[in-house]
Amino acid sequence: MKHLIYLTISIFVAFSFASCNDNKIDEVWRDDNLKAYNDTIKNINYKDVKLTFHKTDATGPSGVYFKSLKEGTGTEHPLQTSNVKVLYYGYYYNGSIFDAGSSGNGIPVEFSTAATVRGFSYALQNMVVGDHWKICVPYYLGYGASGRIDSYGNVLLKGYTTLFFDVELVSITQYP
Repeated sequence: MKHLIYLTISIFVAFSFASCNDNKIDEVWRDDNLKAYNDTIKNINYKDVKLTFHKTDATGPSGVYFKSLKEGTGTEHPLQTSNVKVLYYGYYYNGSIFDAGSSGNGIPVEFSTAATVRGFSYALQNMVVGDHWKICVPYYLGYGASGRIDSYGNVLLKGYTTLFFDVELVSITQYP
């Protein structure tokens, strides 16, 4: 009986240390992502979407930044309910890709701007056809503190992840 109690306590302590270690890793992840976000917004090549396009009306969320790689020739902006075709990929602060999108194949992906995370949708709504941007989305306009988890409980993106996207707006296929 005494050995069973010691075994139970040992298992409890081992799991306690394991969960502390997971929390430590999550803290490092959060801190690294926050640093990457802060470094990006200090970069003079990146501009605040809201301050660039909505100085007077102050619509939209704060915190989404973009760097223009190519200016488009379009005149209309997608709406939140528009369908768009884009060339894109999503990547972490360290450059590793979390969403290959159309990376490398040159085939645009079509979706509704409403079907994306809030920060990405907001950036798209300020682009015109032909614009090619690098976008930085803070965690609170991405997948939040919880991250993205599939229906089986598997973590697809950790909480507090700063999202980066390379995106080119190819066309607006549905403009309600």
